[in-house]
Amino acid sequence: MRIEWFEGRRAKLAHLFAVADDSTEQVERYRDLGRVLVARDGPDVIGHLQLIGDEREHTVEVKSLAVREDRQGEGVGRMLMQRAIAVAREEKHSVLLVATAAADTGALRFYQRLGFRLLRVERDVFTPEAGYPPGDIDGVHLRDRVWLSLAFDSVLEGAHGSRSHTCATQLRVARHTERLDEVVRFYRDGLGLAEIGGFQDHDGYDGVFLEVPGSGAHLEFTSGGEHGAPTPHSQSLLVLYLGDEDAVAEIAGRIGADPVAPANPYWAEHGTTFADPDGFCVVLVPERWSR
Repeated sequence: MRIEWFEGRRAKLAHLFAVADDSTEQVERYRDLGRVLVARDGPDVIGHLQLIGDEREHTVEVKSLAVREDRQGEGVGRMLMQRAIAVAREEKHSVLLVATAAADTGALRFYQRLGFRLLRVERDVFTPEAGYPPGDIDGVHLRDRVWLSLAFDSVLEGAHGSRSHTCATQLRVARHTERLDEVVRFYRDGLGLAEIGGFQDHDGYDGVFLEVPGSGAHLEFTSGGEHGAPTPHSQSLLVLYLGDEDAVAEIAGRIGADPVAPANPYWAEHGTTFADPDGFCVVLVPERWSR
């Protein structure tokens, strides 16, 4: 699965916009605004996310988000949102906004798990006058809209309590492998890291870049050259703090393999560990990392 920018005519995504918004009238007003990320499984688009920015306010809004009905429940929406969060952070927006129906408790739970906070309520938004047919979600009348926001810190706390503006340092961790295709499938399709680029036959090397959602960091996996892959060590770990148990269960289901016992008992208590195709361990932690 790949997360990438959509460059075609938005009319080709009409079915996804319709999943996200019941009002054809409203969709026609905003469908061609901003930028759109899409999730592709092979050539098929199975989800989309529309971003609309406001440079004056340094904010960006998730205007439309939907996953094809037959692919819902696979974590595609989370992957799209994580990529949008990473984009907003990298472009130095101060706030990422999203709005959803107050009646949609599932969506409210989804966004709050990603770190969004409740911001305000707009009453009587989903009305027949705005193009919305009468309806309800799980027995709750569809009427009001809730706005949520995710704020990005513009400063960092220094080691001695001093504060400074966020530096421009970026992180990419590179590792060689003799199983490039298998390793990429594990991290991309299993863990949900977005494939954002790569190269072929560069001085005898092939490589793939994967984005760690929400962090701005990348993993690079390479193959080829004259040197073999490194030997995994039981204490060499990649630890991902996912924020809740459901996110861990979702990824574990996609990986489709049994967890392994970590060498350090701390990780057995605080996370779930899986071995990638090379034998390197990845720990999925259901909490958020608090400094």
